[in-house]
Amino acid sequence: MREELIAQLNAWHEADEFEEIVSRIKEVPTPLIDDELAVHLGRALNNLGRYKEALKWFNKTADKGKKDPLWHFRVGYAYYYLDQYDEAIREFQIAHKLDPEDEDTIEFLEWSRSEAAALAGTDDAEESEESPESEEEPDADSDEAAETKR
Repeated sequence: MREELIAQLNAWHEADEFEEIVSRIKEVPTPLIDDELAVHLGRALNNLGRYKEALKWFNKTADKGKKDPLWHFRVGYAYYYLDQYDEAIREFQIAHKLDPEDEDTIEFLEWSRSEAAALAGTDDAEESEESPESEEEPDADSDEAAETKR
């Protein structure tokens, strides 16, 4: 039964059926949602743009995620889309240290640094009552973001 559930969750993930994943896992009583299900749920919520909710589930697995670059990537991804760039940078740096070859991590780390720098510049611009155009970044619905559904 358990193996079938995990196989179904993985199949839904590959088919971009994220709502199905959320619905199925939420049928499980919360105290019975173990780390593996919490990660599947967090991943699906991230892909649905429900980043705060995703972080809740990732935090449930923080002890096991400490040495997992994918866990740090997913947490960084949620922070990035919540515009919490310092937190995103921290997580992407850890993911990069654990897996220096991952191109998605490198890209999101660069974007996070760029956005953090732009925000720092925006504070100065607001004081002088200027509004600079923000740099283009991928949104949760863009092709670039969809390619990183992990």
